[in-house]
Amino acid sequence: MNGSSALMAIAHIFFCYILFSSFNKPFGYGAIVAEKSKSHTIPSICSGPETGLRVVHKYGPCSPFGLNRTAATSSQILVQDEHRVHVLNSRSHKRRTGGGKKKGGGRRRTGGGKKKGKEEAVTELDLLNDSIGAANYLVEVGFGTPAKYFNLALDTGSYITWVRCQRCTGSSCPQQHNESLYYPSSSSTSSNAPCYPLCTYTQPYLDHSYAIGFFVADTVSIEHEDEIPGFVFLCSDEQAGDFGKADGILGLGLGSASVDFGSYSLTSMFDNVFCHCLPTSDKSMGYVYFGDKAHEKCPFSGSYTPLLTGSDPSLYFVNLIAITIGQTRVEISSDGSSPRAIIDSGTVITRLPSSVYSALRTEFQRLMSGYPSALPDHSLDTCYNLEGYNDPEIPMVLHFENLDVSLDQAAVTSKGNGRSQVCLAFAEKENEDDLTIIGNHQQQNLNILYNIPDQRVEIGPGSCL
Repeated sequence: MNGSSALMAIAHIFFCYILFSSFNKPFGYGAIVAEKSKSHTIPSICSGPETGLRVVHKYGPCSPFGLNRTAATSSQILVQDEHRVHVLNSRSHKRRTGGGKKKGGGRRRTGGGKKKGKEEAVTELDLLNDSIGAANYLVEVGFGTPAKYFNLALDTGSYITWVRCQRCTGSSCPQQHNESLYYPSSSSTSSNAPCYPLCTYTQPYLDHSYAIGFFVADTVSIEHEDEIPGFVFLCSDEQAGDFGKADGILGLGLGSASVDFGSYSLTSMFDNVFCHCLPTSDKSMGYVYFGDKAHEKCPFSGSYTPLLTGSDPSLYFVNLIAITIGQTRVEISSDGSSPRAIIDSGTVITRLPSSVYSALRTEFQRLMSGYPSALPDHSLDTCYNLEGYNDPEIPMVLHFENLDVSLDQAAVTSKGNGRSQVCLAFAEKENEDDLTIIGNHQQQNLNILYNIPDQRVEIGPGSCL
């Protein structure tokens, strides 16, 4: 065989291979080729539960994004956290004073259409939290049939679940689906949601980002084994700004007392009971369980604190009465008005009244007197350089009404501006009438079970190390 013949033979073989391969792929006008959707493969270095909805840290090796936590990202987390705290307080203050929704708040559009110019009066419903915050804890949830999995920010301060999506039909759909988007038209179980309370929704944020979407009813897969048919969630087909790489929000907050959300609320699908454990280490995973599994996996520790009615019906209010650091107990006074403390998985750093924070900081400084001080890290103003030193062990207990909670050691301090620096992981409230917020940093490695029908929160040692 001469060189020319050999070249022609090779070309013929290659052509046949391409032709044969094409038989296994759809083609033709309007055909849609969807990439195979797989859940995130957990690296072997990660430990975690074999069942349940797994919780990972956005900057840990178990994260689907492969991000590295640096001094810059630590500062960014604190900036995003301050923004979320500001928005929570603004929303709470508005509700306490009976004021109208602030300029730039969520609006509903008439008729379920896509025209942005026609807007009705501002709705009273805060369907999305006004700030996603740092979004540093993620869970993986499946949408549609077959299920396509997305990484959502775990948020007990929001009660509507939403996911990035694209609305299209037939030839208007892309030939290759974007794996980060949910397509209602590609799910055999999707349907139009009832237009109550809203058909479409626009959510602006204070940092000038926004999310616009419409409600969809579809099957949602939780824990890779529980399927919820007909669950209603927000399909956000237009966004602008920084949403922390999350594909959306898993809303586990309380609903509005004036609206029966029914299938809009994920917790209501499981008798309004769920529990979570947020991982202590970036190298580990936590979990979320719902309904009977929540009672089984987060067993009753013998004590609980009551859920209280506060200024914002979507938030979990409790009565925090004191904090013990070392051997010093710091009391938190109550003026007898509505409760001012909430538990929020979307806020990172706990915010305390100025007098309480001052006393806590003074005792922390005394216990850390043997370590060299370091520069503040944004909102964390009491920091030390541990280079060449062992990590300190400072016991701390949160005293709620009828419940004492010992914090994990990693929940007392926060590392930033280099891993050798630690700071007291608490901050002072900007205004005395702001909310006292128990952030997710202090919730690490705790089983926190929300029992809404019995109006109580059970908190005990977790097992998500």
